[in-house]
Amino acid sequence: MTMLVILLSCFTLLLSSVHSANYIQLGCMTEIPGRFLRAKAGVLKPNSPWHCQQFCKGYTYFGVEYGNQCFCGNQLIFPVTPSTKCTMACEGNSLLVCGGPNAIDVYQKILQ
Repeated sequence: MTMLVILLSCFTLLLSSVHSANYIQLGCMTEIPGRFLRAKAGVLKPNSPWHCQQFCKGYTYFGVEYGNQCFCGNQLIFPVTPSTKCTMACEGNSLLVCGGPNAIDVYQKILQ
């Protein structure tokens, strides 16, 4: 039974996180007034980096914040300040982290 739980957990992680050669994780950033990524936003249920990536198709950057929020943009709004507050579980998948209070986990599309 324990092996089954481990296999299911690994499968869930595989399907729910960003597994794409097209994106890199820039890391956890402190959110700024007016938002770090401003082009498009949504509250996603369920949310994960993978869900946010799909929501932000066509944008250069996407980020997850506060467990259920997803933001998209083509430019980073400065200042960019690293944060350690990305500790909230993703809405719908508590195995993954989706930012935190006043903290956004940012991903960037890699140009090919």
